[in-house]
Amino acid sequence: MSGSYRSRSFRKFVMSFTITCFLILAVVGGAYAALRMSIRPPEIPEFVEITRPVPRAPVINQLLPSAPGVGDIPTEYGELPSDYLREYETVIFQRRPNFFTFLFYGLDDGNNVDAIMVAAFDGETGNAYLISLPRDTRVDVQRSNGRRKLVASYAAGRANGGGHAGGVEQIKTDVSTLIGFRPDLYVGINQRAFVRLIDALGGVEVTVPFRLVYNDPYQNLHIDLAGGRRTLNGQQALHFARFRQFNEGCPHFRNYTDFQRVESHQQIISAAMQELLSPRTISRVPELIRIYIENVNTNMDAMEIGWFVEQLPGLRADTMLSTYTLPIARTVRQGWYEMPDRDAVLELINRTINPFKQEITAEMLRIVE
Repeated sequence: MSGSYRSRSFRKFVMSFTITCFLILAVVGGAYAALRMSIRPPEIPEFVEITRPVPRAPVINQLLPSAPGVGDIPTEYGELPSDYLREYETVIFQRRPNFFTFLFYGLDDGNNVDAIMVAAFDGETGNAYLISLPRDTRVDVQRSNGRRKLVASYAAGRANGGGHAGGVEQIKTDVSTLIGFRPDLYVGINQRAFVRLIDALGGVEVTVPFRLVYNDPYQNLHIDLAGGRRTLNGQQALHFARFRQFNEGCPHFRNYTDFQRVESHQQIISAAMQELLSPRTISRVPELIRIYIENVNTNMDAMEIGWFVEQLPGLRADTMLSTYTLPIARTVRQGWYEMPDRDAVLELINRTINPFKQEITAEMLRIVE
């Protein structure tokens, strides 16, 4: 009897365990299915009104807003380029389907912008493009001297109570003068989040061009990275991204330009994309999403972020991300401004991140050469 009783008890246990596992799977599966149904891409308008100056011959004196033949100056996007002080027209542009544009910016511990990039993702082809904008790029603005460095845009927007939102909008406005349109989505990452995301990926493999040494006790910043091909953890990757100069008299001194710094940023991003597309990262995706949502400033919600994450498995790590730097024609030493090359910029934008079916034209760029 005792053996028969134990047999029946065991069968009941197996049946109860099986039913419980089935219910758990049903609940988890239902929750996952509901989540999958909620995931969606960001909503992008099919048509966009673009205000652009009417092509005309250069004049010595700029037209004043009250001059005959000049319409009202649009002011809905904050401080505007001085190039708006002229006659302009509104044109309807049609968006490319499933094509998304981004503004990426990095913040240091003092809430100053340390890096600015624009990017695009083509959902039809699975390709992504990223263009780094040098910090010292000159933008044409409606101010007394008519110029500003791009790196100062965020601070200008935050001034007078604009706060973070005002800073982001001013970056988008100034960036639009260089690329001909305002990016749809923005992603701002601070140093703490950067370190956590790189660590969650298990580090990134990059090439450090030579030994980088810098010490600043006032910022508690101490950089010492050996040259060569290396896998960097989050803190090391941050040092690699932040490095701008050697201490005066450093025995390892070599010139390190802002363009080399841009190359460092692009190396890190490309290496991070390689890790994201690696099969070993699958188990880390929930942690990466949590860090992203808790620490990154963005106008995307969790379901939209989830949609972009869903696109990763179908992408090819070796071809999906193409990186560029905004073409620069010359450097103005007085005040140290990088002056964009209008023709080269126009060609690059239309070949990569242009979100429209029509080509962006020279009149849509407010570039001072």
